[in-house]
Amino acid sequence: MTRPTLGEAGSRPYRRNRRSRGVLRILSEVAEGSYARPVLGRDGETELLESVLRNAVEGRGGGVLLQGEPGIGKTALLSHVEERAGAFQVLRAVGVAPESDLAYATLHQLLLPALDRIDDLPGPQARALRILFGRADGAPPDPFLVALSTLSLLSLLAAERPVLCVLDDAHWADRPTLKTLAFVARRLADEPVALALAARADEGHAADLPDLRRVPLMGLDRDAAEALIAERLGGRRPADAERDRLLAATGGNPLALIELAGRELPPEGTPEPPAMTDELQRSFLAKVHARHAGSLPLLQLIAANGSGGVDVIERAAASLRVDTGPLHRAELDELLTHDGARLVFRHPLIRSALYHSVTAERRAAIHRALAGAFDDPSDQHRRAWHLGQAATGPDERAAEELERSAEQAALRGGPAAAMAALSRAAELTADGPRRGRRLWTAAHAAAHGGFTATAVDLLDRAEREPRLAEEDRIALAVMRAVVAVFAGSPGEALEFIAPWVPRALRLDRRRFTPTIAMYGDLGTRANRPEVWSDLAAWLEEAPLAADDPGDAVLLLLRDACRARAGVAPAQAVRHGAALESLTDPITMTLAGAVARGLGDHELSRRLYRAAERIARGGGSLGALAWNLEYQAADEIGRGRLGLAEACAEEGYQFAVEVGQLSTACRNRGLLALCAAVRGRPGAGELAAGVLAEAGERGLPDATTYARRALGLAELGAGRYGEAVRHFEAAGEWDTDEPASLVMGVVPDLVEALVRVGEHERAAAATARYVRWARHTVSPELGALAARCRALVAGDGDADALFAESLRLHAAADAPLEHARTELLLGERLRRDRRRSPARRHLRGAAETFHRIGALPFADRALGELRATGESAGAPETGVLSTLTPQELRIALAVGQGLTNREIAAQLFLSPRTVDYHLRKVFQKAAITSRAELMRLVLAERPA
Repeated sequence: MTRPTLGEAGSRPYRRNRRSRGVLRILSEVAEGSYARPVLGRDGETELLESVLRNAVEGRGGGVLLQGEPGIGKTALLSHVEERAGAFQVLRAVGVAPESDLAYATLHQLLLPALDRIDDLPGPQARALRILFGRADGAPPDPFLVALSTLSLLSLLAAERPVLCVLDDAHWADRPTLKTLAFVARRLADEPVALALAARADEGHAADLPDLRRVPLMGLDRDAAEALIAERLGGRRPADAERDRLLAATGGNPLALIELAGRELPPEGTPEPPAMTDELQRSFLAKVHARHAGSLPLLQLIAANGSGGVDVIERAAASLRVDTGPLHRAELDELLTHDGARLVFRHPLIRSALYHSVTAERRAAIHRALAGAFDDPSDQHRRAWHLGQAATGPDERAAEELERSAEQAALRGGPAAAMAALSRAAELTADGPRRGRRLWTAAHAAAHGGFTATAVDLLDRAEREPRLAEEDRIALAVMRAVVAVFAGSPGEALEFIAPWVPRALRLDRRRFTPTIAMYGDLGTRANRPEVWSDLAAWLEEAPLAADDPGDAVLLLLRDACRARAGVAPAQAVRHGAALESLTDPITMTLAGAVARGLGDHELSRRLYRAAERIARGGGSLGALAWNLEYQAADEIGRGRLGLAEACAEEGYQFAVEVGQLSTACRNRGLLALCAAVRGRPGAGELAAGVLAEAGERGLPDATTYARRALGLAELGAGRYGEAVRHFEAAGEWDTDEPASLVMGVVPDLVEALVRVGEHERAAAATARYVRWARHTVSPELGALAARCRALVAGDGDADALFAESLRLHAAADAPLEHARTELLLGERLRRDRRRSPARRHLRGAAETFHRIGALPFADRALGELRATGESAGAPETGVLSTLTPQELRIALAVGQGLTNREIAAQLFLSPRTVDYHLRKVFQKAAITSRAELMRLVLAERPA
């Protein structure tokens, strides 16, 4: 009997099987393609495009990016793939230059035929697209929630028949649209969706579309060029000399060949002709002048318009006294075509030639007329853009319009559009302080959109403004610190904000609470404990209200400062109610880290998880990448290595997605640490890579993760001298005020030093650790301090100290360290020939190590157990420990009772990808229903 395939509820057949009868039919249509006209000289490219269609039909989606100069044949190839995709649902869009700064304008054009399906999406995704496309009001959707919603919508359409998305002139598409398509492209492996994009080469878009296969288009060869010229000349074959001169002049560019064939070329021996693009534009312009000279003012107006409808052109033409009669008499049909209510040039070079042929004064008049023609509030951003283009010097009215437009762009989730509008507004602003504020606000939008280099340039310009208000200077410094945190080093970030923290507390502590919390966290990350001394002095003077969420964060920080100074440790939980009413996931995560440092792990985890829910619900991948690093570190401390890997891997992927390269490095460091504890073969290589990158970026936290990973790998292999070297290299050990990151490695170092006989150094490290651990009420640190003391104590005291360590471990939630203590005690008891108690502790350690997947330590415990005379085999490994991080995340979500659609929304995947991984989980676990999986998760998942 064959096992049923898995559907949404685990009992229905897999959705793709219901479509399987249509797959062969669609494949045959793609293969036959008798209705598709061949593209001269592009056999390899057309075969590649057709293979993309075939793969999509079979559920293996993907995409291509055709790249080349204007006229090289990109549009012809897109037309070919559309014709081949007769059985597909085709969504198409064309990028236009005037809308390149309008967030999601191209995406709206692409998805327009599918917007009636929005209501079938999960609630948050449906709402995100409604807000984005002006169908609902609300808070701005995060760009990655928009991207996930787009993926879900395409997946929904593809459940009925394969989908082909075609985007021509992608170099003029807005950046948010390109980032959305890049997000989608990375997640099409299990989707019947194909992407076909075309863009000019070297326009910078390739960085936004790294996961599309790039297909550079070169000029036609001699045979194809000759055939094309003959077709243009009505069947007459050109002479060899004529063909060769045309090929030399055009480089085989098909459009140039068509335009120049039959025309008189400059005599041989004349200077080299101008660049082909200029030549083509002049060719187009000459054609327009020859045939439509009387309509030039109208055509120039349409060229400046972008995507405004015919009604906008009519109103602007009336104010300029331009005749629109040719539009109604079909006189311009060879140049223009209708795309719904819009007029579109048949070739972008026609539009480009017309627009750039206008004098600067006339162009400004056209843009002013177009600005006046947009009278609908929803078109405020287009009106503002045209006003900005019309301005020729300082213009506060236009700047204010652009600033309001930026606010609307932010509400629509378009940081790139907001950045462009504010940057232009600053250029038009005469007043210095106001110009500076607009510049740093533009930098904020740039950083939010992942445009780090642009953000730094805007901040440099803002900082040069001499009369910025103090709150603007603080906000500017904060922005510099944020950029440094995500893409630079914590040390750099500290230098930016350190001078401003006391002023921020006095000026508006509630506005700058996240900044103050970030300052403390940076002190920990950068191994700079003196930061906490500074904070202590500043926070003692601040009047704080315990019931205010922002003040509760500052009170928590003050408690941490007092504890570090040796004052009686405070109970973080007394601030819990106010802290849990926070709504910013970054601030909640930072508060969770402070609570963890104070030993209140339960409050810390509640804050971490609440922050994760908010970030996932809002699609905030940047906040989520940041949060998952903290959760991964916490799960490692709890010995839940599979969950730690799942958090760190997802955090790494999201950090790369949003350009937080330093956050990505830290998450990789935690992955290396998990790999070392689990004994994975590539742990050392991964840790070495992290160590190199962390050194280049100046990341002490990632360096510590990597050094600890390398040390634990050596410790597990019995190479104790090498382990000591790595642990000692984790940071500075002889400072008066040791850093938390470094001190966290001391228990590992003490064990390694004892193994190599360095008892005095081990005792000194233990004494330093015991002093440091007194600042917390955490039983976990107390247990580790007692273990270190036991390792360096004499025989008379060791038993009592090990007993104290195990007692404290029982009150903590750290099974890995508990098992390590049992292993060390069992080893000591065996050496003392106390075999019976040694077996009990070694057996318990081996079982725990196997359960959590710490195999090198499990092997060590089993070896010691056999040395006591007990025949011991390896305990059974749980099913969950055999899953990949992605499979584990999905299995745990099923354990929470979530549907595939809900899981997809949480993990930024499509439902079909979730289904694919869930079937693998079913196979590994040898189960057939979701109910069985839920029972398995409940049985195996640690509390």
